[in-house]
Amino acid sequence: MAELKRKQYIYTFVGGGWNTEWAKTKRGAIRQAKERWKGDDRLIVNEQSFQVATDEMLRSAMSLFW
Repeated sequence: MAELKRKQYIYTFVGGGWNTEWAKTKRGAIRQAKERWKGDDRLIVNEQSFQVATDEMLRSAMSLFW
């Protein structure tokens, strides 16, 4: 049986902002993100926004900083 490879997932926060998580599954990425931002009332993870990140998505998201 083949082992799942880690993928980079991009997601947003309720109210704005974005970040990424590396995980084998979408469920795992959501779990990691919720754990990472637990306790910060300003950063509520939007679970419906998770998707495997493409180079184009990451370029577009990063352009917000330029």
